[in-house]
This record gives sequence, C-alpha cells and structure tokens, in this order.
Amino acid sequence: MQQLPYILSIKDRLINYHNRLTAFWSSLNLAQRCYFLAIITSFIYLFDNAQSNSLLALLTVLVLVAMVSEFWPRFIQVWDSLPGKAVILLFYAFVANYALVQASGLVNDITGVSADNLPYTHNFAVLLSIPIWFVITSLVVLLIIQFSIPVYILCLLLLRPFGLHTLWHPPGYSFPIITGFIRFGAGLFLLLQLALLTTYTGTLYGVSQTMLNVVGGIETGLTINVIESSDQDLAVAIKEQPELERTLSELDEAKAQIDQNASAYENKVKRILANFIFDNEADARSRCEHRTDTRVIELNDYEILEIEKFTTADVTSYRYQVKPCISAAVGHEFKARSITP
Repeated sequence: MQQLPYILSIKDRLINYHNRLTAFWSSLNLAQRCYFLAIITSFIYLFDNAQSNSLLALLTVLVLVAMVSEFWPRFIQVWDSLPGKAVILLFYAFVANYALVQASGLVNDITGVSADNLPYTHNFAVLLSIPIWFVITSLVVLLIIQFSIPVYILCLLLLRPFGLHTLWHPPGYSFPIITGFIRFGAGLFLLLQLALLTTYTGTLYGVSQTMLNVVGGIETGLTINVIESSDQDLAVAIKEQPELERTLSELDEAKAQIDQNASAYENKVKRILANFIFDNEADARSRCEHRTDTRVIELNDYEILEIEKFTTADVTSYRYQVKPCISAAVGHEFKARSITP
C-alpha cells in the first residue's frame, strides 16, 4: 500500500509525457512531422546492422514529401503572378528544348538520317526523355532553393531583436530556425540520393558525362600537383604513392562503372526506339521496290530508308540503308545500273 503513491506518480508522469508529446505533435505541420519521422528513421537506419534499403527508401520519401509540401504553396504563389509564370515557362521551355535536341540525336544515331523523316519516333523519344528531365530539373531547383536556407536563418537571427521571428511563415509556424537547419541537412541528403540515382542508373547520360569530366579534372589536378611540386613535396608524394595510386584506381573504377551504366541506359532507349521504328513507323508496303522481309520509310520522292531486321541468339538488331526509290514512275535508271554487269 505504501508503494501506491509512487506507482501513481509514474502513471502521472507518463500521462504528462503523453500530453506533452501530443501537444508537440499537434503544433507541427505536415512538413515538420515528416522531418521528425525522417530523423527517427535515420537513427534506426544508422543503428541497423543490415542497413536495410527499405529504411533508406522510407527516409527519402519522407524528406521528399516534406520538401514538396513546403515548396508547392510557394510555387502556386509564384505561378499566380505574371512574372512568375514567365520565369517558370521559360525554365521548362529550356528543358523541353534540350529534350527535343537529345531525342533528335538519338533518332539520328539509330537510323543515320535526320529525325525530321521520322516524326512519330522523334515524338516518342521526346516522351521518353521529357518526364525524366522535368522531374530531375525540378528537384535540382528545389534543392538549390533549400541551400539558401543558411542565409534565411541568418536573417531570422538578425531580425529576432526587432520582433520578426517568422519572415515567410504563417503566425502559427513553430520552430522556424530548427526546422531550417533540419531542412538544410535533408536537402543535402536528397541531393546525394539524386546524384546516386542519376549517376549509377544512367538515367541522364549528360549528368554522367559531367561527373566523368569532374572526376577526370580531379585526377589531372592531382597529377599536375605532383609534377609541379618541390623536391620535398615530391618526396612526400612518393612516400604516399601507394595510397595515391589506390585512390586513382578507385576513381577509375567509379568512372568505368558510371560510363557503363550510362551507356547501358542509352542502349536500352535506343532498342526501344529501334523496335518502334520497325514495328510502327516503317511501312511494310511501299510504292518503292524493296525486299519483302524489309520495311521502308520514304525520305523523299527519290530516296527511301530500308530497314532490315536480324534476330540471332535472342538478340534483335537492325540495318539501315538509304537507297534510291524505284517505283512505277521514277528510279528505273538506278535499277538498270544495278542489273547491268
């Protein structure tokens, strides 16, 4: 019976902690709740010996949802203004133009002719590339905005003595400075995940090539520094030569892996486009003479693109040849030359 007050005090403490935690959770908005859950998930991931990929994926989703939920109202606010619409449309027009150029280059690499002769394939290539570019560039812009947070936090600290605690937040926004630091760290984490995604999956070949140039520049800088160093520095470099060679070897392996993944992704896209050209855009019948096992695309009144399909060991490949159009009205002179011994 003497322990009853002690048991009740523990219960009261638990109720108090529960009420405080409930009040704290109620004071947070959606983004802050996601950040809070992301912090808990990150601790679980760090102390998890298996380093589960599902925890990493959950952490990435929580951070992404938090940032998008904060960024979207600002985006709508900017979109409602005329200058904001102009800037946003100009940005996405640049992205769309780049996607058009990239799609045109892919079609030309496959067929050897201008993409203007294959409008449906060109449009299909654009549809394959535009979503990726739109998502990646939007995330990059979002992260660039997040990296201005230290300046924003500094402004909050400087203006705090004047009674300005929340510049761009509603009156009920809690913990603006702490949230700003967490948001900055989450932005770095999301940038790392984005770089790994685009680099090691090869979804953006241009990004992979940029990474290769950066890594190559690092190697060149290391080599130049070793060559141009003084005798004392050169002696130190020679002493640390095994470690330097190991670092350069790891960089070379990373470059090779990046190049391989990027090329594999580009080859997959080219195979999809090649199948689309042969199965959909090319004609099985034409006014121009061609072999029955080939398909053609009429480039103009006098030329055709003949496409021949090869299937060996479950590998499908295509051969593209530009030939003269031999029809009922034109091209017979080329046929006569081909027959004449």
